[in-house]
Amino acid sequence: MTNSWQVVIDWDNEYAIAVGAQPRNQTCAAGLEYINLDDPSNPYKPGCASSDGYTHDAQCNTYNGPDRRYNGRNICVAYNEDSITVWDSTNKADSKMLSRLEYPGATYTHQGWWTERNWHQFILLNDELDEVEGVVEDGVPITHIIDLTDLTKPKWTGTFKSTDHRAVDHNLYIENGVMFQSNYGAGVWVHDVRSISKYPDGSRVKPIAFFDMHPEDDAAGGSNEFVGTWGNFQFPSGYILANTFERGAYVLRVASGRGRDGGKGFGGKSK
Repeated sequence: MTNSWQVVIDWDNEYAIAVGAQPRNQTCAAGLEYINLDDPSNPYKPGCASSDGYTHDAQCNTYNGPDRRYNGRNICVAYNEDSITVWDSTNKADSKMLSRLEYPGATYTHQGWWTERNWHQFILLNDELDEVEGVVEDGVPITHIIDLTDLTKPKWTGTFKSTDHRAVDHNLYIENGVMFQSNYGAGVWVHDVRSISKYPDGSRVKPIAFFDMHPEDDAAGGSNEFVGTWGNFQFPSGYILANTFERGAYVLRVASGRGRDGGKGFGGKSK
């Protein structure tokens, strides 16, 4: 492995996973490359998951969910450009692919997250290029909902709008039923996604807050350009650290003021 797109950490099992390692024609085919961290001064690679090729991002956990066959197993959900792939990674030297799903409109399956920290049934994912390439006709980003009640038979159940104007959706994270997503020129948007367990079509998802870091394109209804915010992270304190291409980093917190669609605002826009 010469370099990788990024490194994912499985905090439940204290190991790392390199994803998107180059070149793609290496032995592990740029898939999941496990890194044992039992001795941080002497990490080593016990194996990899290569049979679905390039992995752009992943989330790995000790599984606890409705598919009782796999409770207590180390499950990785990989986001592989044109699909999601579910792995049983318990044995790092011999990972087993449990399923692969190409959902409707898949263009660049980018990244996603379980909707609940300790109950693994639904994931939400962002597709980075479906708006850019016109698959989503109005260019307003959508977040996809995947039901993993059966890890061997994942199901796409619906979508919801990630913003209220054109943008490109990117990294999302979920904590306590709240989704924090960076949407490039539309800024950071926060949604209440607790309803998904009962309404997996996304019809009851509610926007809570937003902060627009790239107001230059608002008058035109937004744009499907790679501007604004690429990623964010919400700390236990409630503060959110978000990066931008043009204006550096922002520290945000959901305020009590009213925002679009009746949601709570962060307190305005950048200038």
